[in-house]
Amino acid sequence: MRHRLLRSLVLPFLCALALAAAAAAQANPPIAPNLPPPNQPAPSPYGGNWEIFAGGGMQFAKATTVNSQPLSTTNVVSGTFGVRYHVNDFNAVEVRYTFAQPTQTYGSNLFVKARANEFTAAYVWTYPSSGFIRPFVLGGLGFTDFTPVASQSVPGAVSQRKWGLEYGGGLDFAVAKQWTVRLEYRGLFYRIPDFGFIGIKQLNHMAEPDIALVYHF
Repeated sequence: MRHRLLRSLVLPFLCALALAAAAAAQANPPIAPNLPPPNQPAPSPYGGNWEIFAGGGMQFAKATTVNSQPLSTTNVVSGTFGVRYHVNDFNAVEVRYTFAQPTQTYGSNLFVKARANEFTAAYVWTYPSSGFIRPFVLGGLGFTDFTPVASQSVPGAVSQRKWGLEYGGGLDFAVAKQWTVRLEYRGLFYRIPDFGFIGIKQLNHMAEPDIALVYHF
């Protein structure tokens, strides 16, 4: 009688335990070791927080009038190199060096060709993206050292440093693991150099579109 009672209690208990285990297995299926956990964001194709970039572009300085005299600067090819650090998905900072050799002409007989070494530091806002296009905008400050090329300038021109305000934006296109191509437009409001001749205190604007290759790490 006692054994029959035990069998009548144990059998339903074992059946209930088996059903509960089957239900738990369906609700929480085993995760294969080679699969990422559920709800895990896809890895970014852009790599780590740091990047270095190098490229080339053009400089288009606006023609203007100073002291009733026309002032113009040649459109020239430029080279750029920089480092950018991403603090998080949205915020980054960068430092950049740009080189060009424009010729500035004031009036009809005053001209100076100079090596323009431009240094800028900027805040960069980036749109977080796991896709293959990432936009950004930037703004910052910098200065340009203008060093006259004596053989292609009027005598007496002296070197000058002029401060400027930088703004711009662009797009990064992922082309390979940790590599992107950057299309970018930057603008620079800067004080016009006078090379020690006529005391110019006027601001001017320069457009600086460029293309660069970027390595993310």
